[in-house]
Amino acid sequence: MKKAAGFIVERKTWILIAVMIVAVICGLLIPKVGINTDMAKYLPDNSAMKTGTDRMNEEFPDDPLDNTIRVMFKGMPEEERLPMAQKLAAIANVTSVDYTSGSADYNKDGYTKYVLHTDRSYASEEEKAIEKTLASDFSEYGMQFANDDSAGSGMPTWVAVTAVAILTVILIVMCNSWIEPFLFLFTIGIAVVINLGTNIFMGSISETTFSVTAILQLVLSMDYSIILTNRYRQELLKTPDRKAAMKEALAGAWSSISSSSITTVVGLLALVFMSFKLGVEMGVILAKGVFLSVICVFLILPGLILMFAGLLEKTKKPAPKIPTGGLAGFCSKVRIPLAVLFVILFIGAFFLRYRTTISYGMITNDTVAKVFDKESRVVLLYENADDEKVTKLADKMLMWDGVKSATNFSNTIGKQYTAPEMADVLSGMAGSFDPAYVNLLYQFRAVNAAPDQAETMSILELMVYVRDLIAENPGFRSLMGEETAELVEQSAAEMEAAVRQMQGPNYSRLILTVTVPEDGEKMVSFYDRLNAECKDLSGKYYLIGSSAMNYEMSRSFDGELLRITLLTAAAIFLVVLITFRSPVVPVILVLLVQCGVYITITVIGFQGYSINYLALLIVQCILMGSMIDYGILFSNYYRDARRENGVLEALRQAYAGSIHTILTSGLIIVIVTAIFGQCFGDPTIEQICQTISIGATCAILLILFVLPGVLACFDRFTAGRKRIRTRN
Repeated sequence: MKKAAGFIVERKTWILIAVMIVAVICGLLIPKVGINTDMAKYLPDNSAMKTGTDRMNEEFPDDPLDNTIRVMFKGMPEEERLPMAQKLAAIANVTSVDYTSGSADYNKDGYTKYVLHTDRSYASEEEKAIEKTLASDFSEYGMQFANDDSAGSGMPTWVAVTAVAILTVILIVMCNSWIEPFLFLFTIGIAVVINLGTNIFMGSISETTFSVTAILQLVLSMDYSIILTNRYRQELLKTPDRKAAMKEALAGAWSSISSSSITTVVGLLALVFMSFKLGVEMGVILAKGVFLSVICVFLILPGLILMFAGLLEKTKKPAPKIPTGGLAGFCSKVRIPLAVLFVILFIGAFFLRYRTTISYGMITNDTVAKVFDKESRVVLLYENADDEKVTKLADKMLMWDGVKSATNFSNTIGKQYTAPEMADVLSGMAGSFDPAYVNLLYQFRAVNAAPDQAETMSILELMVYVRDLIAENPGFRSLMGEETAELVEQSAAEMEAAVRQMQGPNYSRLILTVTVPEDGEKMVSFYDRLNAECKDLSGKYYLIGSSAMNYEMSRSFDGELLRITLLTAAAIFLVVLITFRSPVVPVILVLLVQCGVYITITVIGFQGYSINYLALLIVQCILMGSMIDYGILFSNYYRDARRENGVLEALRQAYAGSIHTILTSGLIIVIVTAIFGQCFGDPTIEQICQTISIGATCAILLILFVLPGVLACFDRFTAGRKRIRTRN
């Protein structure tokens, strides 16, 4: 490493130029990285919903895009409600508006709801224009709206700036120079840009990944810069030659930084074993980001420190001194109670965490849904041979709570009617022809129809039959009238197009409109019941929709979480085992950080919230990969000090050597993620960040207040073979 350190120091200018060129290229690539908003693409390859989605796309390749925006007004007079629907329908790119006067689905407790349909993608310029028009032209009656986009919102620039500003303030307070923080930010900032740009090789990434990975990379990697700079200062005390001091600092810090980064990278890569591919994506990108941060710390930070060495000297300032002597004495005296407390905390948190429910959907602040139950669409894709069974099931499902409609071809435009029934149906349709024609048409068709078809006809069959009569007999067109003839031709064309969206060559679709929550126990019960009913179908079937995806994940997540927890713990244990060459310290550290995970889950549950599955997995991997570094740092200082000192003095030196790094890096993770989540505005991102913040707080408290006592209690096994035999 000394040769490499010498090369880095002597070639610092050229290395900085080379890294900057790479950063500029990657910066130009960032806008070219696609942002994926379809969470279904992250389903595992063996997912039933993924298979069903692929099959549905094959069967219905021309499925039109139909996105919705729900608009709610408060206190609107009844006489203005229908005209308002017409005004909303006149907005550019709004294809239709759903509203039924007198229906509780649209009128409730003084509120009026409209559902706007558009064939434009969410977040497209046209869809944004609709929302902008709503906000500017329809602000009366306390209007509120919410689109039904399942993707997260993008990160506003001001949020990123706020997060960086907070991080800078923490560094300024904790560092030994006024300009040190800006050198650290520049170094890790370059790594962030390179990481974002190299995502081009992944094609596209999710909005959630794009929003959180940059900030997480920044907060998880900052301690590498601190470690290198502190080591450089220590070497300067031995020699006034700055280059020589930096070479020694690089060689000396290599072990600490590499071991610290390896645990973080290993912890993050545990997400790769998640079957839901969003975890794989986030794990790879975050691990790549940490690795690139280490590379940048070694390649460009030494050059920056040497270039600004004079300014660093001139801008020296005292760093906060945290007194820990009393804490060391306390931990030494109550080492056994602290060890017992740790066991109690671990066992208690292990069981109490089950009180916290896990959520699988994207969290939203949906003000409209607080008044009107949010409707969602569920598709049952089934083989055509099961059409009769599914049609009967649809009738049955209409009696279920939360099912608003269940439509397929056979119970809509394909439903068979007698002549009187058809007359009643058509009489309720605007612009329909005289019901007297219906009996005549049925009689006329019966002459040429098969015996089993003579009595009934579907609306589609009727419209196509009449259209053909009009085309073959001009006199019949004159008899019906031009307006009615055009209506029939238009209706026949629209219904034929509708058939192509209901029946494919091999599969048909039953479209369910439900008010069942997209997450939680009611969702699980609904799908359990639906799957039980579908077992009578002779062919394959697939359930497709946002809630169906959540249901799939809920059925496999417990086993997946256990697998990832065990893999993460085993991998981190092996890394720490190599560092300490003793199994006791790795076991203590792994159990300590896992205890922090359990406490985090418990705390969130006691607050009355559920924990998002993605937040849980991320906090599991980040705490195990990153927070354990603080435990390694403290344990290393303790073991080194125990070679020449008793337990009490070893604890004092361990606190003195590690407290500044732990608090600086720890405060960055705790404070920046907490405030970043609050500012972001996306509830899912907010919970991920808040969970990381709570988890980091729990881990830091355990490391500072519990770990010292546990190390002292098991001193015989944790202090190493070279410890002196005195106990105090």
